[in-house]
Amino acid sequence: MQILQTVDALAARGAEITLVTPEPNGACRPEDILGRPLHPNVTLKQVDDWRRRWWYPSRSGRRFYRMAADLVRRSTDIDALLVRNLKLAEALLRIHSRPPLVFETHEVFVRTYAEDHPRPTRKEQTKMATLRQREGGVYRGADGIAALTEWLVDDLRDEYGVDTPVAVVPDGVDLKAVADLAIKLTWNDPPDLLYLGSLHPWKGVEHLIKALPKVQSARLVVAGGPSSRVEELRQLAGFHGVVERVVFLGAVAPAERFNTINAADLCLLPLSDTSIGSRYTSPLKLFEYMALGKPVVAADVPALRSIITSHENGVLVPVNDVEQLAEALNVLLADRSAAQRIGDAARLRAQDFSWESRADKLIELVLRVGAGECVESRVR
Repeated sequence: MQILQTVDALAARGAEITLVTPEPNGACRPEDILGRPLHPNVTLKQVDDWRRRWWYPSRSGRRFYRMAADLVRRSTDIDALLVRNLKLAEALLRIHSRPPLVFETHEVFVRTYAEDHPRPTRKEQTKMATLRQREGGVYRGADGIAALTEWLVDDLRDEYGVDTPVAVVPDGVDLKAVADLAIKLTWNDPPDLLYLGSLHPWKGVEHLIKALPKVQSARLVVAGGPSSRVEELRQLAGFHGVVERVVFLGAVAPAERFNTINAADLCLLPLSDTSIGSRYTSPLKLFEYMALGKPVVAADVPALRSIITSHENGVLVPVNDVEQLAEALNVLLADRSAAQRIGDAARLRAQDFSWESRADKLIELVLRVGAGECVESRVR
């Protein structure tokens, strides 16, 4: 979704975009995700993905990386490359004479890997060393880096000591899609508290369930995640005696996400104090909650502190603090006029995070690093 929104906004700003991807799994079309066709300035080029063939022996993406590199070598009208995948960036950086490459980073991989493996085995240590070499090579070889947050920039500079030109480009919200909605103004009975997104442990959804027994009459609606993870959370809800107050919607079609948010009364983003949860995240769902005027209760982490001013356009609570999370929810549930004021301020704040604004920052970075000029590869 993030890639499609970005290229669509770049095209709307006048760029001619070729989006190269492996063929999708199933009948997945851009309009199924965006809710509308891609901008006509976007050419979608989907190449064969042999990994889905029963006779293909490998799950590696190397064949796609080679095909993408060959496409770049054969093309004469590419002004710049925008890449998110480390291995693909590594392959493209090896091209001797190529267009400027901007790498979009969402995390310092060695740091998040180390946090996930606090006592690494020998095999994991080897993998981390390989990851460090690959990641450092991409950061040093790229002509520009687009990072989601300023804290991510600080950490990649600290980890690798690179001086590559960097721009901070937060994610955004589709304001046009929001404008087409009839915003729900009345509250449900009982009120619905919504979490929408993936159910990775660093998202902190467990704390919502643990806080629910202390929250006055309200339902927790959890949208997203695989069935195995949903079952884990359902069991947790049973342990805390709130299974009847938790509604698991499962996966929500991307084009339906705004309707799901619109139906809620309060929205939640608990997060964790991991690097990816506190310093690197630029949550699409936060901007979407806010654009729909929803009062948001979220974790008080640096990445969210730069967006939310607590008790003005959202409420921030200490990470992992179930008591204060429940208290914040009870205050908003009891004072709906205050909740409305916070939601109105959130809607205004969300205007600063359109996908078009993100596209402007990316275009500025591309121009700064010399779009339209071939560069000599710095990867050896």
